[in-house]
Amino acid sequence: MLLIGESGVGKSTWINAVANYLKFATLEEAVEAGGLFPIPCHFEILDEQTKELITISSEGDGKAAIPEDAEVGESVTKMPNEYVFPYEYFQLNLIDTPGLMDTQDTSDHSVDKEHVNNILRLLSSYDEIQAICILLKSSENRLSNALKYTLTEITKHLDTGAANNVIFIFTYASGTNFNPSKPQAVLRKFMKDNHLNIPLPPNKPTIYSVEDAVMDYLAQCKNNIPQTKVNQDDAKRNWERSLNSTVELFDYVCELKPHSVTSINAIYNAEHTIAVLSELVLEMSMCSLKNVAALERKEEEAAALREAITRNPLAFARDDLKQLLIRKEETVVVKPLGHTNVVCKSAKCSQVVVDAGDSFSVVRKCRQRICCEKCKSPLMYFCLSMSWKGECKVCGCGKGKHEWRVTEQVVETREVHSRDESVIEKVVSSVDAVREIDAITATYRRRVNTSTNETEQMLSTCAKLNSFVQHSALMASSDVDKLSERLQDKILTCERVGDSAAAELDYLKKIQHHYNKAKVECGGKNYRTSDVDELIQQLYRLPMKGRDLKVAMEAEEKAKCEVIERGRKARVGRMISYWKQHGH
Repeated sequence: MLLIGESGVGKSTWINAVANYLKFATLEEAVEAGGLFPIPCHFEILDEQTKELITISSEGDGKAAIPEDAEVGESVTKMPNEYVFPYEYFQLNLIDTPGLMDTQDTSDHSVDKEHVNNILRLLSSYDEIQAICILLKSSENRLSNALKYTLTEITKHLDTGAANNVIFIFTYASGTNFNPSKPQAVLRKFMKDNHLNIPLPPNKPTIYSVEDAVMDYLAQCKNNIPQTKVNQDDAKRNWERSLNSTVELFDYVCELKPHSVTSINAIYNAEHTIAVLSELVLEMSMCSLKNVAALERKEEEAAALREAITRNPLAFARDDLKQLLIRKEETVVVKPLGHTNVVCKSAKCSQVVVDAGDSFSVVRKCRQRICCEKCKSPLMYFCLSMSWKGECKVCGCGKGKHEWRVTEQVVETREVHSRDESVIEKVVSSVDAVREIDAITATYRRRVNTSTNETEQMLSTCAKLNSFVQHSALMASSDVDKLSERLQDKILTCERVGDSAAAELDYLKKIQHHYNKAKVECGGKNYRTSDVDELIQQLYRLPMKGRDLKVAMEAEEKAKCEVIERGRKARVGRMISYWKQHGH
């Protein structure tokens, strides 16, 4: 069961409550045992003597004043974690996830996006999922920006087939007497406005209500805070109603047909293929267009030389033919670093550097500021160069402007010989010269066609993957895909630079035109889940650019495996320790 919701909605608290519902028959038993808290947490309460807010720990180590810089609503969970509980003849796997709309997030929601990525990475380690539980507060009585964002961010990463496995859990339900009719109305409106076919009561029992204050009460008792008769009665009533609702929820989930995560993974893979490859595809497309222009200039030189030899057969020179063989070609080279760097990709922290290589080559790098070299953090979110506000301590830019890099991408310009110069030595007449010029021209034309076709195929494949995401997701995303986003950023940068970037701007606008055209052409087509891997493999099989594209995707796959493995090790160790301690 995957638990998703806004930061502070009570996902971790409900998991703690489940541990107690399944262990103790009554609230009194739970109080006497000190309660169970698989997820350590803190609660804010009002001190009856000082009338000040204080915090208490689930560990029962007393109370303390709340720090002035404490963040209300900050997500307790930083990484997806799993908690396993026995229930009748089943094993319940509850997957706790970081809350969305985290108070530490920046305006570009970079923290939220990283949370979602890690949720989907962990989910990819399963073959199927029984339920996707969306937790909402019972106090929601309007479609706030936070609620809209949370629901949108969740549903746009689920496939349409997941609709029957979506369940809504309303927390803090005692304020609505466990009947959250107003937030249900808000939820219905959101689904109607966005054409979401998720079943709701009375069609299916997909809404449940629980009260998180039950765990607050247990923590207070554990910290020896006196309770009035009213508090005791309220806690007992909330325990019983929340317990009954939770049992009904589990019974319903156990009857559901599991949903394969294949389509969810395909959506994730398609999105990340576009995101991870966008910079590389864009740079490769730029190189291809420049190379085509250079090849066409060589064709013009060949045509002019052919015409000159035809007019004056005795005037040809072998040196002219040799120069015709030599051309300059740009190529993108991806080099492994052997470690991980956190780099800033913002315009103010980047510069283009041209390094002279040997006499036949020039290397152009977009040098980006390295804000953390050889980063040891398991995720960029935890990198020591990032502040809790989501800003870089080194350069001051937002975390969303930073990327993890395990490779270095450079553009190399080299002199290439289209044919062996020895063939020129065999040219002894104007007829031989014309024949050789025609052969060179044919070589250039094939190269132009191959390069042009690869560029169109790269852009077309990204457009098809984007179309798959839009048609397969439970809720179509209004977000601009990464390739379009990076294209537009580069175009705006060139426009600000002015005339010196006119040629670069022209190439970018050509790429944008081709990509937009490709998106229109495939926009009405429905691509299947099975098509996604084949589309990605088609990119890898490109004769000129395929290998570099594959290297870039392997870095993403490595990150996904690290998240899964780290979560597995932490999960096993945590649960063994917990159940040994409590003897479950």
